[in-house]
Amino acid sequence: MTITMEDRTTYEELKAVVLDFLKNGLGTGNRPIYIAGESFGGILALDVASAILAEQKKKKIDADLGINLRGLVLINPATCYDRSQLAIVGPKVATMPSIFYVLSLLSQLVPLFTDKFSFQQLLLILQAKALPSVIDNPLREAYMGRVAISLPTKLEFMPSSTLSWRLEEWLEKGCAALGESSFSFRDFRSLIVVGENDKTLPSIAEAERLASKVMSTTKTQIHVVDDAGHASTCGSRLDLAAVIRNRFPELQKNTVTSKRISMKPQAMQGVGINFGMEERYDKADIGLNPFLYWSKNNYLPVQPKKEERSIRVQGNEHLISYKKTVYNVAD
Repeated sequence: MTITMEDRTTYEELKAVVLDFLKNGLGTGNRPIYIAGESFGGILALDVASAILAEQKKKKIDADLGINLRGLVLINPATCYDRSQLAIVGPKVATMPSIFYVLSLLSQLVPLFTDKFSFQQLLLILQAKALPSVIDNPLREAYMGRVAISLPTKLEFMPSSTLSWRLEEWLEKGCAALGESSFSFRDFRSLIVVGENDKTLPSIAEAERLASKVMSTTKTQIHVVDDAGHASTCGSRLDLAAVIRNRFPELQKNTVTSKRISMKPQAMQGVGINFGMEERYDKADIGLNPFLYWSKNNYLPVQPKKEERSIRVQGNEHLISYKKTVYNVAD
């Protein structure tokens, strides 16, 4: 589902769409599902997982729902939005006169999301001196390059009305909805990943609260990313796939190729001249070649197919529609 800047979907509608997709959009079979959510997505992921577990408990068997939920991953979850710096600064910026709004975004909100490594890491990548440790072959570099090059065509400027909507209708109401709910995560495996220097949310304190009050200290693993800020916790200072595989060992099994289960030594240190990244996998003095990103060796074009579904949200008299996009490799 793509959410545009003009989208005014409510929190309950978002939750309903995710639940509907999990029930009806993943095909048949008892496929194991692991739900992950970052920041606001952490609110949504926790609420969706809670709804699934509550339904499973009522019906006793997974097949009734068609959702075989096996794990939950939260990354800097905004379940603590009501106690965050973002809740203090965000609404003030959203109500700024238009002439000052952009300046306030750059001077007050952006610094909450960055950390001391962000600029240096970007510079090293652009200079072809280092790459994130997970970018260790031409295919992965090509994917990273295609995403980076396409960002200017996909990123939209966030108007103040959209910022207000997302702060009030998504973060504030989502956080409140979780506060009013009763959870049953005591026997469920979870992973919480947080940045040590998250200035947007009190993520470490929230991880400890969730593990002791909402989940189970024996079933919940907390992984702190040293020195990472809010937006870069999943960036160059973390191999998220490896951390997830360690938390859920079954994901290491039945694989054709070996899967990473730990960061590479230099990246694991998180310090040094590459700020937690690794030297280029090919040791090339000149890298970042856009001509290779779309070569037949590194890229298979896909054909998108959109399917529209209509669902009814609890407490809402009207049907809402959303589009699900399926991508197939083009002939």
